[in-house]
Amino acid sequence: MSIIDTHAHVDMSQFRDDLDAVLDRARRAGVARILCVGVDLPSSRRCVELANLYPDVIRAAVGIHPNDWSEAAPGDFASLEDLAALPEVVAVGETGLDFYRDRTPVEAQVTGLRRHIELARAVDKPLIIHARKSDERVLEELARGGSGLRGVRHCFDGSSEVAERYTACGFSIAVGGVVTRPGYKKLKAALRALPADRLMVETDCPYQTPASRAGSRNEPAFLVETVRALAEIRAESVTQVASATTQAAERLFFPDAAGRQG
Repeated sequence: MSIIDTHAHVDMSQFRDDLDAVLDRARRAGVARILCVGVDLPSSRRCVELANLYPDVIRAAVGIHPNDWSEAAPGDFASLEDLAALPEVVAVGETGLDFYRDRTPVEAQVTGLRRHIELARAVDKPLIIHARKSDERVLEELARGGSGLRGVRHCFDGSSEVAERYTACGFSIAVGGVVTRPGYKKLKAALRALPADRLMVETDCPYQTPASRAGSRNEPAFLVETVRALAEIRAESVTQVASATTQAAERLFFPDAAGRQG
């Protein structure tokens, strides 16, 4: 089994002392690629650094999280634009809107999202969207951005109707450890209905630890548990889900690899 962790924060301090061991466990679990996602300029730089240190495993995404936008220095986004053009950077984000926390005013968040959309267009790379209590406004902004955008709504937790609206915009849906937990009926119904070619998996590590490992740090090796839970939800085999989600991730983030295989 070969799977891709489409959203991880292995740049964070929680992995400072044992990243090599973490990556080795991921490899042995079948995780072929890890997308390390920035939330501000320093973390984006670290993601790029890790992509250069571990080129066979890690690729980078660079962005400023909506909750961090108000803390960004005036020149941070210009520096981010330079990073986004690098070949080891395969996506822009994470960006989006977060109406659950109030660390950044809404209109400032919207400005940040719009600038990330413009950047994704300029470098012709997909967007990684964070949306918390804000899918309606995010979808409005994606529509405002015009046709041809592509990307993923990460850590999806919504309904079939919301998922369909994202896919209609050209976006995929990624899910993490929440699918291993009881409940979440609307989300699981959405995942059953979602076309296989629009579905991806992620850890969002060190967050969103699977249910069986509650209280511990999440890491890419645990992605296998999400794949197994998703297979049960969709009444498919683990092999089917692993293959479909890997192909979807390759088409979006690693088209050269997908082309070689297809």
